[in-house]
Amino acid sequence: MIWLLALQIAVGPAQHYEKAKQEFAQREFSEAVSEVNAALHESPYMVPALVLKARLAVFAHRPDVAKSCLIRAITADPTSEEAQFFLGAFYYQQNDFKLAVSPLQTAQTLSPKSPLPVFYLAMTQEALGNATEALELYQQAENLSPEKSPQSASILVAYGRFLLLMGRSEESMEKERRAIEEDPDSRDGHYELAKGLNREGDLKDAALEAERALTLPELGTTDAQIHFLLARLYARLQQPDLANAHLEKFQAAPQTTRR
Repeated sequence: MIWLLALQIAVGPAQHYEKAKQEFAQREFSEAVSEVNAALHESPYMVPALVLKARLAVFAHRPDVAKSCLIRAITADPTSEEAQFFLGAFYYQQNDFKLAVSPLQTAQTLSPKSPLPVFYLAMTQEALGNATEALELYQQAENLSPEKSPQSASILVAYGRFLLLMGRSEESMEKERRAIEEDPDSRDGHYELAKGLNREGDLKDAALEAERALTLPELGTTDAQIHFLLARLYARLQQPDLANAHLEKFQAAPQTTRR
């Protein structure tokens, strides 16, 4: 009986955690929270459960809970690449860029073949104004990322966007076109390509790419951003009716900020 009780105690938290993971993947967040809390009730320092609870807290707009869970996870296991990465990603998303560097570098050291720590380090160094470091890291992330995957497409989109900011339009558009080849439904990819085409004076193709972006699910680039770009494009194309229509939609859209 003692060994059976020990087995139940050992298996219980893992079962709750696995169920929470499934529910998180299915976007059943309330159920996932209940299951992950059950896992942590039985095993308070279960690192994967702490990380998952932190991710759920981010969705619930509870950064205090997310930060607490991630710090507890790293205290329990400093060698957890997952916990280090998500703490760095958390700081990045909170615009605490200097704080993001250390856990992301630790995650990179713990998992040198993973593209995600390098990718977030690239975006962090970009945000800190360290262009040379950012360019090197974006290239490393591209080299590490698997081809023909949404992850690779996301890295290419961000890399291309940064190259455009650096005035390297042709290289930027090459990255965006590759991103779209890997993920044709990348709204960000079509939008960033439209910006590059606009910079190069290819206004008609830029409008086509922006219109395509507008048909895709809003995950990163907002409708307002696309309407604003289209208003400018159609004004330059001397199509005032379309320009005014998109300008009105831009002005009516909820205004949010995005780097």
